[in-house]
Amino acid sequence: MSGGAGCHGRSMTHTSPGYPARDRDGHPHSTVRRIASAVAGRWPTYLGIALAAATLFDGDGGPNGALIVTVAALSYLTVAVLDRPGAVWLVIVVLFGIGTAADTVGIGYWLAFGPIALIVTVIGLVRGQLRRPGLYVLQAPQMLVVGVVVLLAEYGGLEFAGYLVAAALIGHAVWDVAHWRANKVVTRSLAEFCFVIDSLLGLGIIILLVLA
Repeated sequence: MSGGAGCHGRSMTHTSPGYPARDRDGHPHSTVRRIASAVAGRWPTYLGIALAAATLFDGDGGPNGALIVTVAALSYLTVAVLDRPGAVWLVIVVLFGIGTAADTVGIGYWLAFGPIALIVTVIGLVRGQLRRPGLYVLQAPQMLVVGVVVLLAEYGGLEFAGYLVAAALIGHAVWDVAHWRANKVVTRSLAEFCFVIDSLLGLGIIILLVLA
């Protein structure tokens, strides 16, 4: 009796010889399922690759890269003040729409983004979000640095303007990594996406400039 019970007990375990490994719900593990889950978890990376490639192949990487890094910097600043990391995807879409619309009507996206950045910074300082330690207190300075570099590249008439845009993108990619590791201010999915598009665009612009 005891031997039969022991044998029956072993036959019901997840690791019995001759039986496939099973998960906690009793379903057989599937290599395909694990791979699909891993692939699906990297969707921000694939999105970043696709948008970076589209921007570079469009042949307008420099100006578009300047807009992208400005939107990224302003999105981080805005979400830090809102103190709602989950809102970052909506913020980045809205800001990109504003910037694109401003360029389309010929007023320049900085005429729209400048006042927004100033208002958001003032609100953040008054309410205290931008005076918090860590990454929060650095949001306004990073916006200022990106803004100065991009404005120089856009309106400075410099021969190396494209390299300035690339430097801003690569610098912001480092900023993305810091946020991904800290898991603060923005969601990790946005930090991952932003890192991929920033780094690929920055390197792509440099390569195109060297080959030109």
